[in-house]
Amino acid sequence: MIKKMTLMLLLILFALSACQAPPEVEEPAPLEGEPFALYLVGDSQITGPDIKNYPLDKLPLNVMPILTTADIVSYDWDRHGINLTEDAYFRLLAIFMGGLPSSGIPFAVKAYEQPVYAGAFWTLASSLSFDGVVILQPSDPAGQTLYISLGYPGESNFTGEDPRANPRLKQALEDAGVLVE
Repeated sequence: MIKKMTLMLLLILFALSACQAPPEVEEPAPLEGEPFALYLVGDSQITGPDIKNYPLDKLPLNVMPILTTADIVSYDWDRHGINLTEDAYFRLLAIFMGGLPSSGIPFAVKAYEQPVYAGAFWTLASSLSFDGVVILQPSDPAGQTLYISLGYPGESNFTGEDPRANPRLKQALEDAGVLVE
């Protein structure tokens, strides 16, 4: 009789433990800050090639970004083309029209306030090669798309992994509703 009662008690306890609700899984905290921002490097002595000498989080960036999510109409993930608002496009054209040094003007991209990669605005007139991410002077003044490329004068000048493919950046662009795949 004691064995039956013990067995019955164990069965009841087992049944009760199986009926308990699973523990709640905490949702990750939402990411905060600007989903996408492009900053110019604040030290005019730093050139495009110099950015490789700095840890990404130690680059001295301007306080205000030159581009934010609000400036982006769409971002083509496969081609890394940023279709910009008219105001933003002309703001960036001013960088090129002001005359770029042959060693470029360095920038950094952040996703949710975290640095993702650095690169340089680069002129087609430069005779210097560059093993980094570049935004070339647009060749279609009527267009409003800038392309973020690898290496100058071509992709064969780039070595390493493509930093533009950062999952955090992709998520930020998706969250902002501008990502086109």
